[in-house]
Amino acid sequence: LADGGQLVVSSSLRLGMLEQTAVSGADTTVREEVVSRMERYQAAKAALDSAVESCVLGTDEELECLEAAQSEYAAAGGYEIEARISKVLQGLGFETEEFDAPCSSFSGGWQMRIGLARLLLSEPELLIMDEPTNHLDAAARRWLGDYVGAYQGTVLVVSHDAEFLRRASNSIAEVAGGRLELYKSVTYDKFLEEREERQARVRATVEAQERERKRMQDFIDRMGAKASKATQAKDRQGKLERLAKQQAAAKALLIGQQRRPSLTLAAPPPCGMTPLALAGADIRHPLGAQDIITGADLAVAKGMRLILRGPNGAGKSTILKALAGSLRLGEGQRVADERLELGVFAQDLAQELPQDVVAFEYVSQTVRRTDGTVTDERCRAVMGALGLVGDKAARSIGDLSGGEKARVALATFCLTPCNVLLLDEPTNHLDVDAIAALLDAIGKYNGALVVVSHDRAFCEAIDATHVGYVADGKVLVEERSLRQSDFSELDRGVVNVAGAVSAPPPPPSLAEPERTRGPQDSAPKPPESLEDKIAAAEAAIEALDAERASCGEEGALLAELEEEKRGALQAEVEAWRAELEERAAQRKAAEEALEKVFNRGFEPPPPPLPPPPPPPAPAPSQRQLAKLSEELSRTGRVKKKEKEKKKKFGKREKAEYATIEADVAELEAAAAKAEAELQEVIASRKRLPQMQQLALVNAAAAARRAADDKMDRYLELEEMLELAEERGA
Repeated sequence: LADGGQLVVSSSLRLGMLEQTAVSGADTTVREEVVSRMERYQAAKAALDSAVESCVLGTDEELECLEAAQSEYAAAGGYEIEARISKVLQGLGFETEEFDAPCSSFSGGWQMRIGLARLLLSEPELLIMDEPTNHLDAAARRWLGDYVGAYQGTVLVVSHDAEFLRRASNSIAEVAGGRLELYKSVTYDKFLEEREERQARVRATVEAQERERKRMQDFIDRMGAKASKATQAKDRQGKLERLAKQQAAAKALLIGQQRRPSLTLAAPPPCGMTPLALAGADIRHPLGAQDIITGADLAVAKGMRLILRGPNGAGKSTILKALAGSLRLGEGQRVADERLELGVFAQDLAQELPQDVVAFEYVSQTVRRTDGTVTDERCRAVMGALGLVGDKAARSIGDLSGGEKARVALATFCLTPCNVLLLDEPTNHLDVDAIAALLDAIGKYNGALVVVSHDRAFCEAIDATHVGYVADGKVLVEERSLRQSDFSELDRGVVNVAGAVSAPPPPPSLAEPERTRGPQDSAPKPPESLEDKIAAAEAAIEALDAERASCGEEGALLAELEEEKRGALQAEVEAWRAELEERAAQRKAAEEALEKVFNRGFEPPPPPLPPPPPPPAPAPSQRQLAKLSEELSRTGRVKKKEKEKKKKFGKREKAEYATIEADVAELEAAAAKAEAELQEVIASRKRLPQMQQLALVNAAAAARRAADDKMDRYLELEEMLELAEERGA
């Protein structure tokens, strides 16, 4: 390890880690690929095949060999292998007919799922995954969380997905402030509570130490100039220095308020009203055999915020590549404004960075190819806003973590002035703070934006002006905001891009037969919302219109037959929309009423009316003034006598003074011992649990406080003795 310590790994440990390269370019089928790392199963299967081939004469030796091979094959789970494959692949969203499709025919996101299935089926003793939910939709994320939560081996996961962590974890290790803090046997929600409790205790200790520091500093400031107290002041100065070290140790346990990254996208250059468009475009995946999008007409207007939705693998990312000009079109054309400045932030952009180039050099050199006016200071400022400060900016990209590489790509993206931005799963390798910073920058951006993302919260925060739906080889763009039906989990569609057929599917109907689904769909489904009903009815109406138009001369007859059905559907749509509007109005009224009730409890009561001014008092007479002066003089004499009485050095004070020096010495020794133990731990850099470190800090602080309190009393008794001696003299 770079900074000392040891990494001890057992030589017999079976370790599995999710590879970022997944199965890109593999010619094997999905079934063959996902079992390729099941070493025990593969060895048992090979041994069984060999034993079967060798069993020719049926001798006792051959039969014993065959029986042993069958026993090992059963122990390796060979007879349940198909059930295990189906469970994992269907849980991750694959259909049964896709199990024998070649891996190379799937899109990048689905190839990552194949790699994840291969890892899970290999069943390592230690399973390591870095952001495993990046390429998964909501249903697959829930399934994976439950699967990992029930996994028999040890699992080490790095993830920012709170819902996944709630399902998958039973212990949390937090990395913050350069420390690793372990929370054993706690759920994610319990971890949040316990972390806040620990931090509250640390803050209380730090605050108590700060009060003690101020008290000691005040004593030094008051008594340092007095010759009789110079020794005590010097002693306090030493104690103050020791307290500073204790404070540093306590503050090291305090997770400070981390600076959240902030971003601003470069201002978009001028361009025409339609800077980018596809006209009648036929698009296919580079590895596909047939077009997956046909006749696409997609115009990206100036200032448009377009979100592309649709089934996984239907071609959303492929459309972005066609817009970017990185794919050749079969038919149609890509039309680009002569002033187009295009920016692309793809899900795998961080992996495509040059690994041997210094991060700062890459950002500055890449940005200046487009805008030569960008200074080094501007590049450092943007990288610093993303947390790439100090040696991180000076490291080679290959030495950075996955999240830091993504921030390098994001810094380059933000510094380049573009009037059209294409975002393909931009949140996949960004942490929560970086995503928030990107959303904030997008909110202030005035250029055109096209987004493909599984992250519902991210999509909803974009404030879309248009929504495009990609399915069945077509893309339909509507000028509207997002709605509930845009995130349907049941709308899965084509994933095998090579096997995508060119013939259009039959028109959808309201009573479509239920498809056979995987285990994750056996749970009861939530009731269909009004938005879903409206979307289904509108789709049915469009299908009727399309069917009528395709019938030529028979269209008029079909129109008469279908007009009644179309009218009924249209009436249902209008009724559902009216009901939806009524519900929205009721909800708004209820929210307003609730807000009034809620605010009523927190609104301060109106200030009371000021009382009328009292009538002016008559001026006191000379006799009243003399009497008042005599009372004040008497009160002053009484207070002076009481003060002198308190300062009286009586028998009790003499008895206390006789033993206080020994008490001070004893408490000083105890404080010195506690502080020495704490300093020993700090100097040795022992990695003690946080609570044990906090206990040492508290013990040293308490011992020092007791010794200082006794010293203060000792000084107070000395002052009383001096006053008594002066009065006696």
